[in-house]
Amino acid sequence: MGLILRAADNPILLAFGTSLRPLGQIWLHALQMTIVPLVFCLMAGGIGAVTRMAGSGRVIGFTLVLLAVLLLLASLIGVAMAYGLMAVWPVATSGRVFLEGASALPATPSIVDQLLDFIPLNPVAAAAQSAMTPLIVFAAIFGAAATRIEADVGKALFRLLKAVAQTMLVIVHWVLAAAPFGVFFLGLDAVLRVGLGFAASLVQLVLMLSVALVIGITIIMLVGALGSGVGIVRFARAAFAPQALAASTQSSMACLPALMRAAQVDLKLPPSLVAAVMPLAISTFRFGNVLGGITSGLIGAYICGIHPSAGQIMLAVTIGMLTNVGVIGLPGQAVLIVAYGPVFAALGTPLAVLTLLIAVFTLPDILDTTANVTGDLAATAIIARLFRRTKVAEDVEMKSTATALEV
Repeated sequence: MGLILRAADNPILLAFGTSLRPLGQIWLHALQMTIVPLVFCLMAGGIGAVTRMAGSGRVIGFTLVLLAVLLLLASLIGVAMAYGLMAVWPVATSGRVFLEGASALPATPSIVDQLLDFIPLNPVAAAAQSAMTPLIVFAAIFGAAATRIEADVGKALFRLLKAVAQTMLVIVHWVLAAAPFGVFFLGLDAVLRVGLGFAASLVQLVLMLSVALVIGITIIMLVGALGSGVGIVRFARAAFAPQALAASTQSSMACLPALMRAAQVDLKLPPSLVAAVMPLAISTFRFGNVLGGITSGLIGAYICGIHPSAGQIMLAVTIGMLTNVGVIGLPGQAVLIVAYGPVFAALGTPLAVLTLLIAVFTLPDILDTTANVTGDLAATAIIARLFRRTKVAEDVEMKSTATALEV
């Protein structure tokens, strides 16, 4: 429709198309209003659960450390893929249209200023300004501190956080139900102003993100096979069923039974260790989300003519790793907002790019989930090898682990 209006070159028709711009902005604002409370509640609740799990035994504590290392690996792969792919296939700055209305791009803050901004001077003000980085840091501190208060009060607080998060998710689902209309009006506005340039850039972003995720899946499979000592052929066979289920459901949680079977039956890992580690990995480890968030955020920034500094990239990596713990059970479109959104904000990438990505996220969502479940199996297999010669796996306190996961 946008191309038709541009081709008509009729002032009345162009004015009509331009008059529809607020409809897309209204939908975008409706989506944005849920981000701050949703991210805060999921983040605080997730960090609280991880803090409780960290004290559940040596296996659990070591698993959390390994998962953090693998998340850092995912981030580094994402950064390398973004710049590598853009070097091979340069992107056009067709997304500058989303920066219109801003007086000028702010000067890139120094590393010291970014570190100072990392700790919020006023958490309420940070939330009011949608400053995601200090808000997430405060949420992490808040969630960890909430595990140190009186047990009954702490449980009530986490139930409240869970209730608010679930309420926000209901609103997100309502807003996403109107996504075809919202994306249409946002896309119409972009095409009216820049033609097919941004549409081509969006397709390029999806293809680049998909390639990065495929390479990420390959790398995490190699890490899992080599780190566990089972060999690439055996690991690939074990991973096939969970990967196929991930591709069809786009849900990591739905793959838990298949992952448990792959670990216990195909890889012959200790059942007690698998029962403790696999649910933990499913709950707190999203290899694909972290890789995809930093890759798409960087490419999206360059499409908009934004060049994040090294400090901003480091900040985005940290934010991506932190928000990873709070996205359990979210559908693909909600994951885009909760997991990718804060990374985009840290890089300075306009949220409009992310919302338009919703319309074409099917292939990346399949690959994202596949990367997640592959990472879960790899992490469990590596932990099993590290503890294979000890009796620690048989001494895991299942009850305390299950209690922590319930939080």
